[in-house]
Amino acid sequence: MKKTDCARGQKRIRSLTTAFLHGGNVVAVIALLAAFTLFVPAVRAQTDFRVTVDVDAGTTVSELRPIWNYFGYDEALTTLTPEGQHLLNALKQMSAPEPIQVRVHHLLTSGDGSLALKWSSTNVYTEDEEGNPVYDWTMMDQVIDALTEPGLEPFVQAGFMPQDLSSAPDPYTPTLVQRGLPRDMVSGGAFYPPKDYKKWEQLIEAWVRHSAERYGEERASSWLWEPWNEPESPYWKGTPEEFFMLYDHFAAAVKRVLPNARVGGPHVTDPGWRNGDVFMRAFLEHCRSGTNAATGGTGAPLDFIAFHAKGTTRIDEQGRVEMNLRNQLTTIQTYSEIIADFPEFSALPIYIGESDPEGCAGCPATHDPERGYRLTSQFAAYTAAAFMRKQDLMARHGLNLQGAVSWAFTFHDQPWFNGLRALTTNEVALPVFNTFKLFSRLDRQRIAVSSTSDYDTDTILAEGVRGAHGDVHAVATKGANRIQVLLWHYHDVAGYQPSATVSLQLQGLPVGEQIHITEQRIDEGHSNAYTAWLEMGSPQEPTEEQIKNLHAAAEIAERPLGQQSTSTGPLSLDISLPRQSVSLVTLSW
Repeated sequence: MKKTDCARGQKRIRSLTTAFLHGGNVVAVIALLAAFTLFVPAVRAQTDFRVTVDVDAGTTVSELRPIWNYFGYDEALTTLTPEGQHLLNALKQMSAPEPIQVRVHHLLTSGDGSLALKWSSTNVYTEDEEGNPVYDWTMMDQVIDALTEPGLEPFVQAGFMPQDLSSAPDPYTPTLVQRGLPRDMVSGGAFYPPKDYKKWEQLIEAWVRHSAERYGEERASSWLWEPWNEPESPYWKGTPEEFFMLYDHFAAAVKRVLPNARVGGPHVTDPGWRNGDVFMRAFLEHCRSGTNAATGGTGAPLDFIAFHAKGTTRIDEQGRVEMNLRNQLTTIQTYSEIIADFPEFSALPIYIGESDPEGCAGCPATHDPERGYRLTSQFAAYTAAAFMRKQDLMARHGLNLQGAVSWAFTFHDQPWFNGLRALTTNEVALPVFNTFKLFSRLDRQRIAVSSTSDYDTDTILAEGVRGAHGDVHAVATKGANRIQVLLWHYHDVAGYQPSATVSLQLQGLPVGEQIHITEQRIDEGHSNAYTAWLEMGSPQEPTEEQIKNLHAAAEIAERPLGQQSTSTGPLSLDISLPRQSVSLVTLSW
């Protein structure tokens, strides 16, 4: 271990110990544990290892779809907060050539618009004394207006049930928590079936008609429209058959106004939790051969299929965060097999409506230390390793993955670095956000890559990423006068481990060119505001100068790697890649 690494670790632990002794808050405890996790294992660091990554610029593999252009969050009205507006503006900078699509909950929920963790409302629907619908689109319009700015597009979810339309309206609101842990997330009338399915259909028709008038029929028809969220879970208090009725009336209303609009679902989650696989089969069978509750015909419109896929996290015996890429890929494998069993639907676009390392975005690491990965470069490396495999895994089954929604956005009025699953904290970018920025810089022509230290998909499905060495692999693309190689070094278990020395071998480059090489890096010490915050002593009221420095630390670190000529053939260079890191190497001429 380098002396500078040791000194930096000791300095960090001293500063965090001081912060804890003076403040005694939970955030300081978590940060102190994280520092020990990162520093103490370094004493027994293993020997670095070498990896060869071969890139063949002359062999095109496929189109690289921007499946990462999808984000979601529970609290619809977060869209309008300063933090939400700041992040949407940053996302818009990443939208070319396709818009960023945003999926949110609570677009139909009753209430005054107040925000809490896992809760929001727009109050679009009430009834007068005679039971007639009264529509108020004021708050809804503000949200959708923001999500239809250039570079953005809504992934429209009809959820949840307005109080006056709920079959069990009281009590309506769960016990809400503003800044702590939302223990009660899905109780109350918002999650029940409608008392009148015809009124539900009329609400959807009124909403779609209003959208067509406000944004234009062509624009509104281009959106994805879907009802509800995780209907096999506590989010839906009805039966599967009642959900199929909800879907039938929803689809009938959308298609009546916008015949070319795309409707789909069912957005079930992990098979092992509430038998999402059983629900998925039943839903697809209903869409194929069931009796349509709205039309009386056979089957229901289905223009896309959506499900959720999550990993898991825990604290291992040594106190380290242990992630589980295997669990997320296994869920994708399971649903791929089910969809492939329905040839009528297997060619449809597929969306992973929530695609994350674990479940609750609104549950902070300050309460659940196993969520501490969210603040570190481990989340950045997991994201790189996972996204590149999702599309390949579904392609095995001949399926068409169009997008994977990261259920991560930002939160309003929360403590600094408290470990909610987010892209920013108080408008400062977290390491994982920088991975998405690197994704957005890739070109769309994918070229051949192989690695001597990658975990093939079958190994991950069987064992996860748990070996002595991490998963070191890459995706490479070719554009106009450039090649880009996105490398990652990921392991399920946090903590210091040996660095990889990557021998990057590139062939198929144009002969006789002078190649300019740069690297952009995310790791513990680069493009990482969390590390900078720890070294400041974890301030919860940072000064203006400290905030400025946090923003600077969050910027993607870039360095030149010199020039090489291709006059003698293939090009070769070595790159040191520590575990839990991401690197984008760009070669241009």
